[in-house]
Amino acid sequence: MKDIKLIKPSLLYQSTFLDFVKDVKESGYESYTNYVKAENNFYEFMNELIDMSEGVNIKEGWAPCSSYWLIDNNEEVIGVIRIRHRVDNDSLEMAGHIGYEIKSSKRKKGYGQRLLELGLIEARKIGLQKVLITCDEDNVASKRMIEKCKSKYKKSIFDEESGKNIIQYEVDTVYD
Repeated sequence: MKDIKLIKPSLLYQSTFLDFVKDVKESGYESYTNYVKAENNFYEFMNELIDMSEGVNIKEGWAPCSSYWLIDNNEEVIGVIRIRHRVDNDSLEMAGHIGYEIKSSKRKKGYGQRLLELGLIEARKIGLQKVLITCDEDNVASKRMIEKCKSKYKKSIFDEESGKNIIQYEVDTVYD
């Protein structure tokens, strides 16, 4: 795990990132929609990531959002975390500050936990002292990851769009 690191998106990792995107698509993650543009026009996708992180050209109702890629010692992208700089409307509250995915072949090996821990450090650098993290009520693995970060249960809410209960947790960005 010591060779795992979180990096800002880079053109150097285009091939391995696109492998990650393919895995997300094949795994049926709803978040695949975040990556469609990467498959069609990687350079435009990268420019949008930069704009989002800087708060430039953001769609109405969205918030600035910084993305990071988790890479292993083989320089393979094995995870992605997105950190919204604020949560200030109902839609963003449903999504929380942080969203993440781990490559299917790397699940249940501690990489997701490490991704979230490193992401909390980046959230602190952005200026967030506490973050709202949400997950589907039936996503046991994600619930465990969040709870291991000394989270505080906030509430469970019904998401009419997905038809699922969403659990909200509050997490300090600095913890032992």
